[in-house]
Amino acid sequence: MSDEETRELDELLYAVSHDVGAPLRVIDGFSEVLFDEQQDALPPDALEYLTTIRSAVARMNELFEGVRQLNRVSQAPLRLTDIDVTAVAETIAAELRTEDPARDLRFDVQRGLVAHADPALFRTALAHLLGNAWKFTAKRTGAVITVGREDSVTLFVRDNGAGFDPAAAGRMFGPFQRFHRPADYPGLGIGLALVRRIVHRHGGRVRATGVLQQGTTVYMELP
Repeated sequence: MSDEETRELDELLYAVSHDVGAPLRVIDGFSEVLFDEQQDALPPDALEYLTTIRSAVARMNELFEGVRQLNRVSQAPLRLTDIDVTAVAETIAAELRTEDPARDLRFDVQRGLVAHADPALFRTALAHLLGNAWKFTAKRTGAVITVGREDSVTLFVRDNGAGFDPAAAGRMFGPFQRFHRPADYPGLGIGLALVRRIVHRHGGRVRATGVLQQGTTVYMELP
């Protein structure tokens, strides 16, 4: 798909998500009122139906927000500058630490990492990669997340977490692709799609390698 076709598809999806948002809010609002005001009068199965409706509406809103994020990344102007990748990675790692300070996990961030990129978009990409690594090492004792450089233009984020089937590597960066049960690892499957959009906007490439139950490495090539 060409850049022009991708942009047109993004704009169409954004318009659809915007237009559908209004009726979804109506459904959510009235179902909330019905639940709050009539729950004592409704049978248990009706309450369960209402809960399911509200959960489905919330899920659709999350999916539409993912579409809007992809659109914003595609349209945002690039402001290129030199970035201290080490400092950015350490800041994101510290933020993740606040979610669970007691976790048995070590961040290993290489010294002196730099990149020439848009600061806001690059931070978004790195935050998604580190957030994924944090999430998929949640069940690993002695987890390690590494941020480093493979060569002069390629950065990587590596973890020793849940990993993935190498046969699925070609689908890793598609929107809403998931390779683990939501009950085990929640999320929309939008993070890696955003990373790919951001790297492509910089004229770069992104790829991933991994093995089930052994970990994942995502590479960002930024010219």
